[in-house]
Amino acid sequence: MKVLWWLMPVVLVLGAAFTLSRWPVINDVRTGETPEYPDIQPQYLPAPPEQVYEAALNAVRGFGWEILEKDPATGRIEAVATTRFLRFKDDISIRIQAAEQGGSRVEMRSRSRVGRGDLGTNARRIRAFQEALQKLEG
Repeated sequence: MKVLWWLMPVVLVLGAAFTLSRWPVINDVRTGETPEYPDIQPQYLPAPPEQVYEAALNAVRGFGWEILEKDPATGRIEAVATTRFLRFKDDISIRIQAAEQGGSRVEMRSRSRVGRGDLGTNARRIRAFQEALQKLEG
């Protein structure tokens, strides 16, 4: 048993290296504009922008993000999310507009203020928001 203690740091370093290699080294994710996450696209919802805007505000509040600015006339919401681990602040921008085919188009950006990589946090945040908005709106 004592002989294997020296393996612990090696396993931890290799595990950390593997974990870090799974995510792209970016800290700014935008719907439809981040090639590293081709699945993260603007969200289209059948409801009118005013209704989607209210659902988006409720989703933002539900996540506990701090709302810095909201403008229903332009469909903009600016917020800050605080990460659980190390309490980093990440900036969030949401824009809701009328879609050409009817309904609403929701664009989102999540950007870390610190560091070069976010270990996928911003992408997970956008996916979670889109899922919550789909549930609230529907």
